[in-house]
Amino acid sequence: MDETTLIIEENQTIWGTDRQPAGCPQCMRVFLVPSDQIGSQCPFCRQGHLTSQSARIRPGEPEKYLPFLVTHARLLTIYKNFVSGVWIKPQDLTPEKLLERTKPVFWPLWLVDSDIKGQWRMEAGFDYQVESTKEYFQDGRWISRKQVEGRIRWEPRLGEIAARVDNVAAPALEDHRNRIRMAGDYPMENMQDVDLADLGQVPVECPDLPPEDAWPLAKPLIDRAAGKICQEAAGAQHQQNFAIQVEYPRKNWTQFLMPVYTTYYLDDEGQPQILMINAQTGAIQGPRLASRKRGLQIAGILAAAAGALLFLALIGLLLTMVFPPAGIIGALLGILGFGVGISAIIPAVWPGQWNRKQQETPRLAQKGGSP
Repeated sequence: MDETTLIIEENQTIWGTDRQPAGCPQCMRVFLVPSDQIGSQCPFCRQGHLTSQSARIRPGEPEKYLPFLVTHARLLTIYKNFVSGVWIKPQDLTPEKLLERTKPVFWPLWLVDSDIKGQWRMEAGFDYQVESTKEYFQDGRWISRKQVEGRIRWEPRLGEIAARVDNVAAPALEDHRNRIRMAGDYPMENMQDVDLADLGQVPVECPDLPPEDAWPLAKPLIDRAAGKICQEAAGAQHQQNFAIQVEYPRKNWTQFLMPVYTTYYLDDEGQPQILMINAQTGAIQGPRLASRKRGLQIAGILAAAAGALLFLALIGLLLTMVFPPAGIIGALLGILGFGVGISAIIPAVWPGQWNRKQQETPRLAQKGGSP
């Protein structure tokens, strides 16, 4: 892949397709989208709309991707399970609305290939077995039993390495760590070569972390892969204290696309709460808020019912002189009204307590900032 970063101008297409750069003025994310999606709602923040803009990107086509495996039928089940965990939920939080608002998106990783040339050293571990006997006292006599223990013999090793490591994944987004918290781990063994036709009409998020900034994060992963190569060369089963002094010529960077679904619901204040679903595993993350507004409404209804019951209880007590059984009825209504009044506290308080617990839930990060 050509490592030159270029400016793709507004309305300029890329990859021999009709995809062009479009940005969201609200969350500042940039996507490559088919031309007919210009003006559509941002698939992430759901507050802005995509507008044509120029973008500084590496124009090479993505090399690998993971396909969407979670079907819409399965998404409905995922949403039902997600929603069922909330007792007093916002009216907008329904499985049907979440499914209706679902959008697929590809987000990027870098794949880096590199030669490795230089020297290495390590402590190489070799498995071996030691046979011994152990004495047991059983049935009034001593018995010897043979046992075999597995051990590791550590020996220093050093040498030279001239190898190439391919497809080491490195972050391509500044909020990569939060994105992984939202989407979860991906089964990398499912990766496939990209055929641009396989991407369909799905928006592709553009990297905002250039290779030169991603390299310090990729280098330890390349060194780890080199360690496995050296371990195999030494014929060892284990290694520790691995160190290398090498150069990394002929680095090659390509994109690897990861699939997610995003959807949202509106909270009590009308703000979209974004949910993200790993399109390979079905894992879902995002704030699952209760509705304080509905909680207060329920509490108000219960309080009104309690007031009515207490009023009837008072009438019953006043009628005792005329109709003695009314006193018993009044007492029962008073107890019931008191119980209903106490229960009104629960829906008034519970949503706030539930929502405080949701503060630790992973949320979509603001662009360039914290979630």
